[in-house]
Amino acid sequence: MARQGGLGRGLAALLPPTPLHGPGNPSGTGVTGESGLMHDLGADLVAELATSESGLGLIYRALDGLVEEHGLRDAAIVIEEPGLGRQVFTAGRRPLEDDEEEALLLAEPGLYTDPPLEEDFDGSLLASLCVIALRLDLLRYDAWHDPLTGLYDRRSFDRLLEMAIARSLRYGWPFTLVLIDLDDLKALNDREGHAAGDRALRSLAERFRRVLRFGDNAARIGGDEFALILPSTDPADVPALLERVGVHDDTEPPCPPFSYGVALCPSEADDFDALYRLADERLYEAKEGRR
Repeated sequence: MARQGGLGRGLAALLPPTPLHGPGNPSGTGVTGESGLMHDLGADLVAELATSESGLGLIYRALDGLVEEHGLRDAAIVIEEPGLGRQVFTAGRRPLEDDEEEALLLAEPGLYTDPPLEEDFDGSLLASLCVIALRLDLLRYDAWHDPLTGLYDRRSFDRLLEMAIARSLRYGWPFTLVLIDLDDLKALNDREGHAAGDRALRSLAERFRRVLRFGDNAARIGGDEFALILPSTDPADVPALLERVGVHDDTEPPCPPFSYGVALCPSEADDFDALYRLADERLYEAKEGRR
């Protein structure tokens, strides 16, 4: 890595084979001078960590604060976490150039700066806080999402539906609720095993992600039940939308057959229970009609 060193023109050229300041690899232990500044910045970040809604945002603020306090040209941190792989963050959210990206993706996890910080600087606190912030983001994601499909889970759907109803009532913004139920998942599980059923559920979720617009929300709310919250969508447009979901592609398994029911808020129902019940009744009628 001798060809690599500071960030920008610099960081790709200054990178050492191991980080100067990484978790478990501090370059100093004092809390005076340069380390005292890090202690103050770390204390601020610890306080912010308790209330921050975004771990990623905290990481970037930590790097920006480090650059400002120490008069650096640039700073980056390399984090490697199970389930997320290697992540590289730079001060100012600056995109990495090719040589920098190659260097940092091969470098040991830790903190890198241009120019290098003083020998008594202990960057392990900042590096550890950034790791914790990233883990908290992962935990928040897991708390909101279904582990099999990656869609929102039932608890998240309930919150999203309540918020959509509140916005609809306050601002007059209409939206359509769609409840979806797979028709033959039990038969598929019995015939081919639960792994095949799981593949069908994941396939349907991926089709939703591909077809839905930004601002639409999809959730898995039960074993074979899904829900869509579609802002500014006329119920008459839902059949065409779901036809696109079911379009067969030779590169993936066929879309599992499903039935659905729709309800429009606020014109057809304007509270959670009534809206959900109306869509559910129409779903049940659709399933009966397919038998």
